[in-house]
Amino acid sequence: MPKSPMSQMDSVKSKLTNIIAKSKLVEAGRIHMVGFDTVKETLGDRWEAVQERVMNFAENRLTAHLGSQDTFFRYDGDQFLIVFANLSHEAAQMLVGKVASEVHQFILGSPDLETISVKTAVEQVDGELLFRELTLAEVLTSAHDAAHLCPNGAKDAAKANAARKKPVATKKQGSILIEDDGLDASNIVVPQLAPISFIYRPLWNVYNQRITNYHCIPIRRVSAGYIIEGYDVLGTSDEIECIVDLDIATIQAAGKTMAKAIEHNMLFACNLSVHHETLSRAETRRIYLEALDRIPPQIRRFFILEIDGLPVGIPSMRIAEFTSLLHSRIRAITCKVGMEVRNLQPYGNANLFGVTLDLIDNRKPEIDVMKKFDQLAAAANNINLKTAVTNIRSTSLALAAAAAGITYIGGKGVGDDNKLPGRLRKLTFNDFFGIPDMVQNQSA
Repeated sequence: MPKSPMSQMDSVKSKLTNIIAKSKLVEAGRIHMVGFDTVKETLGDRWEAVQERVMNFAENRLTAHLGSQDTFFRYDGDQFLIVFANLSHEAAQMLVGKVASEVHQFILGSPDLETISVKTAVEQVDGELLFRELTLAEVLTSAHDAAHLCPNGAKDAAKANAARKKPVATKKQGSILIEDDGLDASNIVVPQLAPISFIYRPLWNVYNQRITNYHCIPIRRVSAGYIIEGYDVLGTSDEIECIVDLDIATIQAAGKTMAKAIEHNMLFACNLSVHHETLSRAETRRIYLEALDRIPPQIRRFFILEIDGLPVGIPSMRIAEFTSLLHSRIRAITCKVGMEVRNLQPYGNANLFGVTLDLIDNRKPEIDVMKKFDQLAAAANNINLKTAVTNIRSTSLALAAAAAGITYIGGKGVGDDNKLPGRLRKLTFNDFFGIPDMVQNQSA
């Protein structure tokens, strides 16, 4: 039969009487009391609902940390009386403080050293224990001082440290508490990155079954082999000067590479991006066209410019302004479109060569992407636009793009990125998919 509250209290008094009788324990500082007044005050009306949960957790932590010869029991409802068999005064205080901090962390998420208290029995008067109360911060300070003043104190502190983990420093972030790592969150900066360089990514002409194009892409290498590419290499800077400078650096890199390729009898179409922001302002457009004109015509006639960042719904006349300035200087002009674009007529009216769907940031399911391939290819075919899909990461998507009628494919399986482009080479359906009769099936 469970004990009644009255019999439980009598049992506690009996234990307490026996402990007091052993006065040496009091003198040695081995009798301690820990309560949770701060938790009680913080929770307010919710305390009654969680009191037993708090006390049960505290019992579990005391059981885990105390030695086999130590003992503890509930006292006065929401406190624990703890008697240590061997630990010194300072080490016992620190261990009790550890238990208290774990309870505070569990319930409040805040082991505040200034609000956690540890009570130590210091004397007995008329059969009653008198306790001295210290905050956990004071306990730690006292132990630190004792360790420096006395070698034995240092040993005792070391023993206590082995049995306890230093409370984690915390700080407020709005309504939550997070670990304070000592770093300044108000001045987060992008880590220093490697300089911008350029790689060439092959594009597969599906119907000709050949690698016919290489895309010149600015990149920055990050740790662990990870790279960022395109306009993301500019980081958080969206200033127009940076965008224009990157576009000019791209045509210069492509021009030098094409010059070497022609010298070695390697001919291919070179795709490179130019941002809408560069072309939309008269001054930056002039600067860009001057840089483009400095590339010899024999080289830039292999360039295919891809306009990036066109706003959705931009009038075809506005795009036509750009194409009229560029057509006489280069081989062809395309533009990048997003998954949300359905009407390609404005791009066809602007005399573009084709449109590109880049999947680098795609998070949609493959089935949705495959449906987009079908819609894009059908819409482009109606107005005689070529299509390209880049950064394809799976063979299933590459197969779906080819089956839908996409003209150019870039990504997984097409070829590796290189500092220098390779020669035009044959890449059949059998090489890519192991489907030797796919072209015949499509033409049928």
